[in-house]
Amino acid sequence: MSNSTPRPHFVSENSSQDSELESSIRTSLQKTGYQQLRRLDVVVEDGLVRLTGRLPQFYLLQLAQQAVMKTEGVLNLDNGIEIVRV
Repeated sequence: MSNSTPRPHFVSENSSQDSELESSIRTSLQKTGYQQLRRLDVVVEDGLVRLTGRLPQFYLLQLAQQAVMKTEGVLNLDNGIEIVRV
């Protein structure tokens, strides 16, 4: 007989904060007015942000970086955006 009792599942405080930060980042990207930035993938873990996706211009990559870094609560940014010329 197994002695493993199911443990209650708790949502960590960090995951809640990360979710709120992700939402804030998406809002910041949306406020730039560039549709391409809305399609970027945003992953937040303990205040560390990972951006991925494809953009047609380096300028848009810089704009995305700037928008993310200005968002309160961002500790660091790992930018995995690719520039793909159309």
